[in-house]
Amino acid sequence: MINRSKDRKIPLGIFGKPFGIKGYIFLRYYGDSPENIKEFTDLFVKERIYIEVEEVFIRKGKLTIKLKGVDDRNEAEKFRNEELFVFEDQLPVLPEGEYYWFQLEKLQVINEQNEILGAIDHLMATGANDVMVTKPSQYSIDDKERLIPFLKTEIVIKVDLRDSLVYVKWSKDY
Repeated sequence: MINRSKDRKIPLGIFGKPFGIKGYIFLRYYGDSPENIKEFTDLFVKERIYIEVEEVFIRKGKLTIKLKGVDDRNEAEKFRNEELFVFEDQLPVLPEGEYYWFQLEKLQVINEQNEILGAIDHLMATGANDVMVTKPSQYSIDDKERLIPFLKTEIVIKVDLRDSLVYVKWSKDY
């Protein structure tokens, strides 16, 4: 099992350019539901500079937020290109069978032939489905990088967080 600290920083998004003159700023939110940003109480940037979201609105598909105490464009500009974090224990508990991407990173991917295809380096969204990007690990059968769709019924048989394994229906030759 991969031991991870519960006070691990999890990135939620990255700030873009300021919007208007009253301290609003765009945020590229990494999650599926940007309005959820309001639910987090302990947000921070850099090394624990705590911030509080005062207002949130979504206009033309873009998330714009107002941070408490940031009241003009120049103050908002200081956050440009800064990543927004939350501690792992602040994330909502997911239903059984659902996972945050960071939980899958570094897990070994093993196929039905008991061959370890590599470790998950990261995941990427493709529009149709998420894809696991696996890189060779010390246990891999070869040194190939693989792109494996994260399709729960068709490809992914089981995710075992305790043993750090993802079981897949995927040949080493794909």
